[in-house]
Amino acid sequence: MESKPIKRRHFLGYLLLMVALYRCKKDVFAMPPKAALDYATTPQANATAAYLGQYTTTEFGDNLQPEPDFMSTINGYTDKVSYNPGDTVNVFLSGPPNASAAIPLYNTKRTTVQTTTVPIVTQKISSAKPWVDGFGYDKTFSFQIPEYFQSGIYTWLGQIPFVCKATNQAADITVVYPSNTTNAYNAAGGKSLYLPDASNRAAVLSFLRSNVIYYQQFYQWIDGLPYVVRYVADSDLDNYGEIENSKIVVITGHSEYWTTQARLNIDKFIDSGKNVLILSGNTMWWQIRYNPSKNMMIGYKHGPADPLGNTKYSTISFDDPIVNYSVANSIGADYTLGGYGETLPNRWNGYKIVQENSPLFTGTGLTNGEILPLKSTEYDCVPVVKMLAPGSTEIPVIDNTKLNYYKAELLAYDFAQNLEPGDGLGLGTFIVGQKTQTSGVVVNVASMDWCNYIVYNQFKVMTKNMIDLSLNGGSLFTK
Repeated sequence: MESKPIKRRHFLGYLLLMVALYRCKKDVFAMPPKAALDYATTPQANATAAYLGQYTTTEFGDNLQPEPDFMSTINGYTDKVSYNPGDTVNVFLSGPPNASAAIPLYNTKRTTVQTTTVPIVTQKISSAKPWVDGFGYDKTFSFQIPEYFQSGIYTWLGQIPFVCKATNQAADITVVYPSNTTNAYNAAGGKSLYLPDASNRAAVLSFLRSNVIYYQQFYQWIDGLPYVVRYVADSDLDNYGEIENSKIVVITGHSEYWTTQARLNIDKFIDSGKNVLILSGNTMWWQIRYNPSKNMMIGYKHGPADPLGNTKYSTISFDDPIVNYSVANSIGADYTLGGYGETLPNRWNGYKIVQENSPLFTGTGLTNGEILPLKSTEYDCVPVVKMLAPGSTEIPVIDNTKLNYYKAELLAYDFAQNLEPGDGLGLGTFIVGQKTQTSGVVVNVASMDWCNYIVYNQFKVMTKNMIDLSLNGGSLFTK
C-alpha cells in the first residue's frame, strides 16, 4: 500500500528512539579551486570483494523483535535488489493458502503491467538466523523482465519491490533507491540494525527477507515528468558505469547507509561537472560493506566488533577518525551538526526561508521569514560559524573555513536536537553548494521527509526547478 507521510513518520519515529540508545553519535562564498581526487589510486577503490565481505559476529544478543505487520499477509522478496531488462526475477512468497492467487506487478506509476496466477502456501522461515541467511522460502515463480520494460521501481502486490535498471545507461536523471537503508530498518525475521534494542540488534542483514517499499509517491511523481529517468539501487553505485552517462543523480528519501566505493563514485560524478540533488536526510552517515554476492550487508556500527574495525572499511560513521571521509565535503551537509527535527517543543516544523530570491523558489510564492511546512524526523547541517539555540532570531552563517567550497548558499533552516555529547544543539540547513569552479552543483535539502512531501505543490515546484535548471544549464544560485 502507498505510504502516507504521517504514518511513515510515526513508524520511523519509533525506530529512531532506538538510535538514542546506542548512537553517541543568504551568504555566498568564493574559495580557490581544490585539487581533484585521484579515484584510480584511492586505496578504498582497490579492496577485493572477499576482503570487504568479512564478518564474524552476526548479532549482539538473542532477543527477537516481533514480526512487522506486513508479515501477516502475502509477503516475500526477490532474489536480487536490481535487475536489467531480460533478466529473470525469482520471486519467493508466503501467505494464507490460496490455490490460485493473482499476483499483480505494478510499475512506478502504479499501473498493473503483469499478473501472475500461482498457488500460495504458508512457508516457514528455514533458518534460525534469517537476518543472516535470509528466509529460505521455496521459489514461488520466476518472471523474465521484458526488454521493453522501462526503468523503474516495480512492486509485486504493490509492496514487494525490485529495481529495473535500463539497458541504455544514458538518462536525464538517475534516481537512487535507498535499498540499504530499507534493509537496515527491516526487522523481518526478528532483527534489524536497530531492533529489538542496542544489546540484541543484528550486525549483518540479508536482503533475502520480506520487505516493503517506501517513498512510493515520490517515484510515482518523478516518473510522470517529461524526462528520461533511470533507476538504480544503492548497491549499483559501486559501479561508476551505472551513473556515468546520466546528466544528474537524485538521492532520495532516507539514504543513510553507503559503501566507500559508492561515495567515491558520487564524488567522481560531481567532480566531473554534473549536479547531484540530495532529496534525503541523515545521508551517508554509516559505512557498510557487502558480502561478495551482494545479498547481505555488513553494518556493525561498532569498530571493535568488526573484523575490519581498525581499517578504513570499518562499518562505523564516516566522520569517525578511523574512516575520516567527510560527508559534508562531499555533499555540503551531514548529520554531525544536524539531529532530530520532531523532538523539540518549540520547533518550527519546517524550514524558515532566508533566500526568497533563490531560483529554486521560483513559482512557490515563498518569502523570507516564512515557514515551509516540513516535519522532518532527521536533519543534516552544513558547517556553521555558530550553532543557534531554538528560538534564536539569528540566521546561521556557513563556515566555509571548514566546508571549503567554491560557493555555498543557505536557502532555509530549522532547529534540531543533536544527540551527540555536548549542548544538544543542531540545525537543519537547506543549501546549494559547489566544491570547485568546474565541479557540479549539489543541492542538499537535508531532510529525510522531503520525498514524502512531494504530494504538496510547493515541493513539486521546487524539485522540478532543481531538475530543470540542472538539465538546462541554469544557475542554481541566487543572482
